[in-house]
Parts: sequence; C-alpha cells; structure tokens
Amino acid sequence: MMYQDYSGKPKPFLLGSYTKFCNFPLEETRLEYNLHIPTIHNIEWKIAVDTTKSEETNNLKFSVFPTNQTKDCFYSVEMDVAVIIENLESPEYSIKAQGSYEFSAAKRKLVIEIPGYDKIIDRNQGFFDDKKDEKTFKIRNNVVVKSTNLCDSVKMLDFYNSDDSLYDSEVNVWGHTMYLNKKLISLQSPTLAELVETNNISSSDLPSGIIFDNIHDFFQIIHGVDLKLNGTNIEAFLKLAEHLKVPRITEYCKEQMIVGVCGMTTNQIVDLAEKWSFWDVVPRKVAAAKCLADLKAQNWDVEKLDDDVITQITRRIFELN
Repeated sequence: MMYQDYSGKPKPFLLGSYTKFCNFPLEETRLEYNLHIPTIHNIEWKIAVDTTKSEETNNLKFSVFPTNQTKDCFYSVEMDVAVIIENLESPEYSIKAQGSYEFSAAKRKLVIEIPGYDKIIDRNQGFFDDKKDEKTFKIRNNVVVKSTNLCDSVKMLDFYNSDDSLYDSEVNVWGHTMYLNKKLISLQSPTLAELVETNNISSSDLPSGIIFDNIHDFFQIIHGVDLKLNGTNIEAFLKLAEHLKVPRITEYCKEQMIVGVCGMTTNQIVDLAEKWSFWDVVPRKVAAAKCLADLKAQNWDVEKLDDDVITQITRRIFELN
C-alpha cells in the first residue's frame, strides 16, 4: 500500500484515499493537520505529529482520529495508514511505518510509533536542510479506506465500471474512461452536457488550477452524492460551477460555507465569500445562530473583520439577547 499511486484510476474502486505532505518544524513538539476523506460522510479527521516524549522513547508518535463525532455517529471505519519520514538526501533511508485500524465507538484513535527520532533530528542524517532558517522534516501520509459501516453514510459512485441502471454515457476524462449520466447532467448544466456529448473532456475544457480529483468529485455531487467540501477544494468547485454554468453547485458551496468548511476559519470563509461576491453568505451565517452560544461557536475573529460584518454580528447579538 505504501508504494501505490492512488492519484489515477483506482483499481479496484476505492472507498476513499488521501495523501498529505506535512513539514514539521524541529522546534515544535505537537502539531495537528486536517485530513479530508470525502467518502466518509460528515466525519472530520485530523492527523497529529507528537514529539513530546521522543527524546525519552526515541519514537515519534503519529496519530489519526475523528474530531467532530459523538460515540453513536458511526459504527466502524477500517483503514490502512502509511507514514514516511522522508530523507531529503537518500530516499532509500527514509523511515517508514504502517498500521491498519478499525475506528468504532470504542476505538477512537490510531497511534503509530515511528522509531529513529535520534536520526531525524541529527543534522548529518539528511532528514532536514540545516542551511534553512526554518528547519523542518517532511512527512508523507497515505490513507486508504478499506471498509465503512456508518450511521450517516453517503458512498461515492463508481464511475469506472459500467452500470446500465445508472449511466448512459462513456466519456474519456483526462485519459480516464468514466461512465456518467448525461440526462442527469443536462438537467443541471447544458454546458457540461455538451462536453459529455463529445465523449471527451480534457484539461483545456476546464478552468486553470483544476486537478482530476476536483472534476471527479464534481461529477459525484452532480450525480447526487452529498460530499463535504473542505478548504482545499471548495474554490475549485466554485471555479467549475462558474465555468460550466452549474448554479446548483454554486449554491451547494455557499450552503457549506454557511455551516462551516473543514480546514477554513470563519474569517477565511468571509474572505472567500467577498472574493466571489456572495453577499448573502455572512447574513445567512449570522442568522443560522439560534442562540449566543451558536454565535460564539462560529469563531469570528472580530479584530480582523470589516465594519459591516461586525455590525451584522452585533445586531444578531442584540436580537438573541
């Protein structure tokens, strides 16, 4: 699993996979990073790198855990996790560790202890660039979901295998043969339906900065799969929705901005809304707070907001009092 490439067509179709690269500063002892697995509906994840006791144990702790779920929200999620501490000078000396785990109501965290911390922090071992002002070592994390049994689950559609009951078109999408429902697509975007009609969609047909994963997940939502967007892909979806004239996807993005986007602060959401001239996002987000506790939970950083946003928040405070 550690050496497989999941960026192309999955063989077989995966329930979910994710790769993340992290630069961990040597002066830090613990950092958390967001982990997005769209196929696991409504569960937000984090990975953590912990060197608090590494000098004693000579181990670095790497953990994966859900962050927003109560005990009854899911039955189980089984996944393989591989971690590589990359050696910048000689990849063959990179430190590798791997674990399989089933998350459940009783088991809430996977911890992998990676040996060799003394080598990682040794300037002569090639794990960090000693000439740079900020000295960091690079971590690559691969996650592959093996099975899910969820209380609140929406699974991705398999676009890579023909199913006459679901699909009516075979399309080459960036070199990948995908099976899509042109009738369903045409109801939402005649522009995209015309592209599907040609049986070929290349990167030149789409806005710049879009990757294959974006268009794959875009097709999932068009086909009715309720994916949770995140700070990494939401702007790509907005670009695709504008370019392909899919107003339903634009509204879908706005709705997620109102409830909160994993990996984005509230202020970042406000900045994104202003960039796209979504002037209804802030009023709808403020109005979504049904009590002062809800408003506080939205985590506004008022010192960095425009006056008009602060005015809306202040007005809502008085309404809720």
